[in-house]
Amino acid sequence: MKNILVVDDETNIQNLLEDILAGEGYKIFLSDGGEDSINIIKNNKIDLIILDMMMPKASGQELYTSIKIKLEREGKKAPPAIILTAHPGAENTQFLLMMEAGIKKLIPKPFQISELLDAVKECIN
Repeated sequence: MKNILVVDDETNIQNLLEDILAGEGYKIFLSDGGEDSINIIKNNKIDLIILDMMMPKASGQELYTSIKIKLEREGKKAPPAIILTAHPGAENTQFLLMMEAGIKKLIPKPFQISELLDAVKECIN
């Protein structure tokens, strides 16, 4: 079973993603974007992170970069990530930088479930 960390500050989005992904057989961990995101990754084998781009504490890109730096200091590799965004036009200009950081996909909200599942499968496999 593959493990996915969903990081979003909106509980309803967390629950929606959990329902969709758990229904496909993935084990889901939820975080609102705080320090618990890093603790979840340190204490569990996470195969993929799905992050919201716009969160109050830090953007998905900033949080992923922080996670990646902290893990690399411990000699660990960060799992790949998918960013969900309500403003895909704005983030598209930054996507090359995101890809260099390890973010594999940028998915616009509202998303199609099939598009999300295809991206998850592609990133995990």
